[in-house]
Amino acid sequence: MPITPSSEGFVFVRPGLQLYFRVVGEGATTIVVPNANWLAESLAPLASGFRLLFFDPRSRGRSSAVMDGRHLSLEADVQDLEAVREFFGLEKMSVLGSSYHAAITACYASEHPERVERMLLACPITPRIPGEWANELPSAEVLVRPPGVPRLAELHESGVEASDPVAYCRAWFRQFLLPAQMSDPLAVERFPVADVASFPNEWPQRTMRLYFEQILPKMERWDFRPKLATISAPTLVVQGTDDLVPIEASREWAAHLADARFLPLEDVGHYPFWEAPEDFFAAANEFFAGRWPKVAEEIERVERPA
Repeated sequence: MPITPSSEGFVFVRPGLQLYFRVVGEGATTIVVPNANWLAESLAPLASGFRLLFFDPRSRGRSSAVMDGRHLSLEADVQDLEAVREFFGLEKMSVLGSSYHAAITACYASEHPERVERMLLACPITPRIPGEWANELPSAEVLVRPPGVPRLAELHESGVEASDPVAYCRAWFRQFLLPAQMSDPLAVERFPVADVASFPNEWPQRTMRLYFEQILPKMERWDFRPKLATISAPTLVVQGTDDLVPIEASREWAAHLADARFLPLEDVGHYPFWEAPEDFFAAANEFFAGRWPKVAEEIERVERPA
């Protein structure tokens, strides 16, 4: 469905740091969604019943690029979410976080439980670093120029990566990242490659360094589980059974939250809104309207010692 923004602009945080936002829909419930550049078009079906407030955290999408690594971290991304809330004067809001942005969402809710009405985590990263994964993280260089992808090697060797980074970025998404994360190859075409690749912040040589040289190292051996019991907002955790993230990880999110349910989607990878839109939007609409989707599972809650 075509998307017509009711407003868009920038949230001024401080000199040199502005966050792009886009507002879609006019429902009574406001759903705040980090990662506007990826999700504004993709989550458009929710705008028929809700007000969607998308924004790009710092150094992503249209928001300001931050060169000082001291100001790049998960904590800084949580601060950006609060800056957006304050800018719009939202007393209460629902929040939808996908992948890494689910961690932003959950950490925000643990710090500001009174501000979050409902929370949806779509294929979140693991709630704790699993096993020895910390020692196996690939380097940014390997992710920018992954071995075994002939088209990307060709573009690098011919100089296109440097002379036309937009073309390289489009090929990187289509040839490497999306096929690795999606169960349905046809769903790759639903990703807004042309738009996302036009933003320098999203070029792999920038975004991979952002995550793998700044954000993830500062998270160290993360474990969000102790924080989750402080979140009172009803939370729906949605996970594709073919996601690279283990399905048990999302069950663990739900088990440690105070009020949560879990929805597995069969034969779906990391992006349920592209791979199984009918199932995802049926559940999301039901949840944000204040009801648990009938297909969502109740998970036995893990009580952590005080």
